[in-house]
Amino acid sequence: YQRIDASLQKLTESIAAYNPSVAAADELVAADEAVKQNLDDLVRHQQNHLRIQELRATSESLDETIKTTLRLLADARKDIASIPAVDTKAKERNQQFGIHELLTYAKFIAPTTVPPTYRKPLKDDAGRAPSKTPDPSSTAVAEGAGDTTAQISNGLSTPQAEDQNTTVTQNEGAVATTVGHKSMEEGELAWLNPKIDASAFQPWPNALVMSQGALADVQMMVERGEDPKLKLSKEEQAIEDLRRAREEEEAKARKEEEER
Repeated sequence: YQRIDASLQKLTESIAAYNPSVAAADELVAADEAVKQNLDDLVRHQQNHLRIQELRATSESLDETIKTTLRLLADARKDIASIPAVDTKAKERNQQFGIHELLTYAKFIAPTTVPPTYRKPLKDDAGRAPSKTPDPSSTAVAEGAGDTTAQISNGLSTPQAEDQNTTVTQNEGAVATTVGHKSMEEGELAWLNPKIDASAFQPWPNALVMSQGALADVQMMVERGEDPKLKLSKEEQAIEDLRRAREEEEAKARKEEEER
């Protein structure tokens, strides 16, 4: 500013003397340019100062975050160190079973063991249930036979009221039993049926079933010298066929383009 003041004073004096000085004017312009450059540097300096303050605040925040993370890691390490070690080898040893142990357990399995969910299909109850309506002719014959037996055994004509009561009671019990069976479902009758034919059930597959399974296919592949791991399923084989067909079409198209 002193340079500007001096240059301005010289120029003013030269104008007042009616002899304007070109050198004083040039010096004033140069001084003004210098002041402008210094102001730009000052603005840049202030901007840099603000940027430095922001970076310091960011650095302090990151330092605090790092310290917090290290504290959490130290606490986690202490918690992990306080957990008792687990012997994985002992667990693996406990999960292994010997052949003698398996055979000892298998000897308690009977060949005809029935699973708890097995139920024999029930036949038609209509063919086994007695008729609810007694036959008059058979009833009369039974009554006549009862009278004759009573006369022969006793030698006298005795009343048959007691026999009739017994016959009526048996008929009523039979009818009630039949009605009870008729009103029950097949699943409920299966629970009450103690005679379950379990001969068709086998707790393990026989040779015929095993020859029709996937293990038999694997054994046949091994005997043919094939690797079962490289054998694809139907879905995978279909995908592989599509991929090969697509590759063949692309190769054919490239060959046609090269010939053109």
